[in-house]
Amino acid sequence: MYLKVNQKECLEARENASFVEIGSNRFPYARTMRNLRNSLARKLLLLLAMYLPHTVLAQNAFISPEIKPYVEFIKNTNTSPVDYIMGLFEKFDVVVIGERDHRDTTQYTLIQKIISDPRFIEKVGNVLTEVGVYNMRYELNRVLQADYQNNSDFEKALAEVNFNLQWVPLWEKTNYIQLQRDIYNVNKNLPAHQRISMYPTDIQFSWELNHTTANHQSFRKALQYRDFVMGHNAIDALYKIFAEPRKKALVIYNIPHSAKFHEDTEGFNHFAYQIIYDHFPGRVANVALNWCILPGFNKPYAGLTNEGKWDAAFAAVGNKSIGFDLAGTIFGDDIFDLHPFAERHAYKDVFHGFIFYKPASEWVASIGVPIFRHLDRSYVRNELARRFQIFQGIPELPEEFKDQLYEYAITLNIFNIAESQEGLLQLFNSQIEQWYKPN
Repeated sequence: MYLKVNQKECLEARENASFVEIGSNRFPYARTMRNLRNSLARKLLLLLAMYLPHTVLAQNAFISPEIKPYVEFIKNTNTSPVDYIMGLFEKFDVVVIGERDHRDTTQYTLIQKIISDPRFIEKVGNVLTEVGVYNMRYELNRVLQADYQNNSDFEKALAEVNFNLQWVPLWEKTNYIQLQRDIYNVNKNLPAHQRISMYPTDIQFSWELNHTTANHQSFRKALQYRDFVMGHNAIDALYKIFAEPRKKALVIYNIPHSAKFHEDTEGFNHFAYQIIYDHFPGRVANVALNWCILPGFNKPYAGLTNEGKWDAAFAAVGNKSIGFDLAGTIFGDDIFDLHPFAERHAYKDVFHGFIFYKPASEWVASIGVPIFRHLDRSYVRNELARRFQIFQGIPELPEEFKDQLYEYAITLNIFNIAESQEGLLQLFNSQIEQWYKPN
C-alpha cells in the first residue's frame, strides 16, 4: 500500500505547526513526519534484506584474508554470463565455451539462454559442437530448421538423426539432445533466414560402413589426431559461416579441447581451439566455465579449482553468476590446474575469459535418450547390440544383455553429480570451508 502525501501542505503544516492531510484524514504534522520516517526506514531495511543478503551474510562469516581480494572482485563485477558472451561477440567472430562435465545439464541451461538471446539470433546464429560426426551436419540441420505439423514428428526426426550421429555405439548424455531441442524451439519461431545452424565437428564416421571390429579399430587409430581433425572441421564450417550475413559462431568444446595449447603440454600435440585460433588470428576467444579437477579420462573428481579458493570466494557472494576477462585479474594470475600441464601456466595463458555458473554441488547429470522410443524397438535394440559387439570385439551377446542395453539407452536417469561420487560433496565442502565458512 502506498500513501499519497501532499508536499505543499506538509510544508505549510510545518510552518503553521498544524495538520497534514493523507487521503481523507488529517494528522498532526510532527507525528506524520515521524511515522513516514519510520515507514521509510522499515522499507529500506526490507529492500536491503531482499537485495543484499550476501553482503549481510558475509559480515557475519569467516572469510580467509587470502580470498578477500577475490570476493571483492566478484562483488564489483556485475556482467552476467550471457552479456559477457555477447560482449565478446562484439570483438571476436568465434567464441569457444569450455564445456565442463559432458553429463552436466545446468551448463546447457546457460547455453539455452545464450542462443535464445535476440542479440545471438541477430548477430551470430551458428553453433559448433565437439559432439557429433561432421559428415552428419546437413542431415542435422535439415531436422533443426524444418517445420513440423506436431512435436511428435520433430522428435522422431531428431531420434533418427541422433541414432547415427556418433562414432561410439551410444552417446547417452541427454544434454546433447537438450541443446538440439533448444535450437529447434528457437528456430520454429523465426523466419528461415534467421534460423540457427548447428555443426557437429567430430571425426567423420558412419556405422553403415563399419561392419567389423577391425574396421572400427582402424578408425580409432585416427583418434590420436582427433583435436587436429575437429579443429579443421570447424575451420571448414567457419569458412562457410564467414561467407554468410552473420559471420559468427559459438563453439562448445570440452576441456582440454577448448584450451590454448602450449609447447610443453604433455601427451598432446594440439588442441582443437588452438587449431582454430591459429587459423583465424585475432578473431577467436575461449571462455572456461567453472570446473573441477579431473585427473584423467573416466577418473573420479579430485577436488575444486585451486583447492577450493575460487569456489569459496563465489560462495561468500552467494554464488553470483558472472563472466569476465581473465587478463589483469587476480583469477587470471592463478595456476591453471584443470589438466596435466598444471603448475606451468596461469589461467590467463590458457583461457581468454571465465564464467561462473552454478557451483559444483548443484551440477545435475542426465543420462538416457528417451526419444529413441520413437524408433522401431527391434531395430534400435539389435543395432545397438551390433555396434556394441563391433566396438568391444565381442562375437555374440546374450539376448538378455541386448534388452538391458536397450533399456539403458531409452531410460532417463537424473542425479546430482557431486552426490554420485562417494565422498565428493564432503570434499567440496571441506575445501571451501578452509577459506569461507558462513555463520
